Parts: sequence; structure tokens; C-alpha cells
Amino acid sequence: MRSTEDGAMMRVARLAPLLLLPLMTPAAAAPVVDIAYGAYQTGHYRRAQAEALKRIEANNNDAAAMTLLGELYRQGFGIPADQKVATEWYEQAAARGDINATFALAMQLLDEKSSRRDPARAGVLLEKAAAAGHPQASYNLALALLATGRPEDDKRAVSYLDIAAKAMIGEAMYALGTLARQGRGMQESEEAAAGWMKRAAEAGNAAGQVEYAIMLFNGTGVAKDEAAAGKLFLRAAGQGNAIAQNRLAKLYQFGLGLPPDRIEAAAWHLVARAQGLEDASLDGLFDRLNPEQQARAGRIAASRISTAVLTSP
Repeated sequence: MRSTEDGAMMRVARLAPLLLLPLMTPAAAAPVVDIAYGAYQTGHYRRAQAEALKRIEANNNDAAAMTLLGELYRQGFGIPADQKVATEWYEQAAARGDINATFALAMQLLDEKSSRRDPARAGVLLEKAAAAGHPQASYNLALALLATGRPEDDKRAVSYLDIAAKAMIGEAMYALGTLARQGRGMQESEEAAAGWMKRAAEAGNAAGQVEYAIMLFNGTGVAKDEAAAGKLFLRAAGQGNAIAQNRLAKLYQFGLGLPPDRIEAAAWHLVARAQGLEDASLDGLFDRLNPEQQARAGRIAASRISTAVLTSP
């Protein structure tokens, strides 16, 4: 089985801005009940907005409350989404030193839909947030550095990805595994790559699960284990990863790591094909089933596709 990298690390990817209020600095994380953020966490967005505004009225320097308002307007939680207002709240919070707001503002300024798009300023803000140890900022800055193609930037990217990986960001672990395989920013090592892909898989990263499953199946950088590979493909396929669904179909087709099952093979092929991943050999498998078997495979696939649609963001 081949790797799924295919140059994926050459693009600049983004994580959506996330509120990380529990990770505030010790000075800001005083042992008081945060009613506004508690309401946000439990889905009471109107109350979260009211409590945040109340806090700002009492203290015009409450940056955490401003960041929370920015997030409510950005997501449209409890109120109509308004990117302009969201950006204004992030701006005020960032000016008062809130590192979460600094990161969120950088993402807003990078957004193609933003009326205030400013990539140059976004880069400065991203550097500032990453320097303060913000995990998502570190991850996004690392990907921007990798996009330059300069060896010195590759090394910087690895250091930022390490910060993000320590915060359990699976995408960062996957990126480090990819770089270890390529020898970019670090020594080339299949063993190191397998270690990072394993960690990414354990963190729930579907791409990491697929890549580590392929390495397990082939015995690349890790002891060969087709059964373990099959289990990982099952996990990633359940998350909607089309490559995992296709590979899983082949494992069921040939009985590699999993018991042979032509119905399961056909069903997973149909699910992958519904996402645009064609495979002529698996089309042939489906065509060789009798009408009753084809109907069973179709019902199983339809159920999985429906479940994926219902659970997608």
C-alpha cells in the first residue's frame, strides 16, 4: 500500500480559531467562577453574551470577555454571525494582551471572506501568538513556514510543530511524521515517522490513522502487523476518510488483516465512491455479486453514508 502524503504538506492549511480560555496565563486564571464562559460551554449562548457584556461594563479591560464575544459573533452562536463585529471584539481583546484573541484576530485577517483581510499583519500576530506558546498559532505558523520551501524555515517549522504536538494537536503530530519521512527540517527516519504517525493516530487524527495503518501493513518503520492496520483503517473509515474506506474494502476483499467478506468490501467501496474515490477493481468485485448481495451491500453503504452526513459539522 502506498503513502497518502502526495505533497499535502506543501499547502498552507488552517485550524479554525478556537477559544482556549482555560489556558489563560496564571495571573488571568484566578480561582473565580466564569459564568459567561460556563454558559458558552453549555450552549447557553444568549446568557454567555449577556454575562460577557456585563463584565465589560464593569471592567473595560476584561479581554477574556471580549474574546468570548468575538467567538460568539464569529460562529453565530445565539446571535446572527457578523465577522466585522467579531473582528472588532478580537481587536479590542488583542490590544489588551489576550493571546487567544491575538490568534483569532490573525485567522480573521487571513480569511478570504473578511472585509479586513491583511495577510501581512496576520503573520505578525501569528508570530506573536506562537511566541507566547499558543498551540494553534504554532501549528498554523509552522505550515506557513513550510510553504516557503526554505530549509531554515523547515527547521523553524519543526520547532513550532513540536509545541503544537505537545498540546495534543493531532494535525501537528501528522505533520511531524510527514516531515520525518521527507527529511525536511529533521533527519530522515522511517522509525521517527512511524512514531509520530502512531501518536497522531492515537490522538484521533484520521490522516495519521491512515498513514500509520499503511506503515503497519507494509512494515515500514514499524513491525508489520496487518491486523492492527485493519483496525486503524476501520477507525479512520468510520470518521469518513475515503482513502481508509477504499483500503478497508481491499482488506475485506482479500482477507488481509480482516476476515474475507465480499459484502463488506463492496459496501465500503460504495461509501468511498460516494466521496469521489473511484476504483475499477472494486467495481468489478461489486459486479460479480449476485443481486441479493448487491442489495445488501447497497443498504449497508447507504446507512454509513447517511450516518456520516448526519454527524458531519
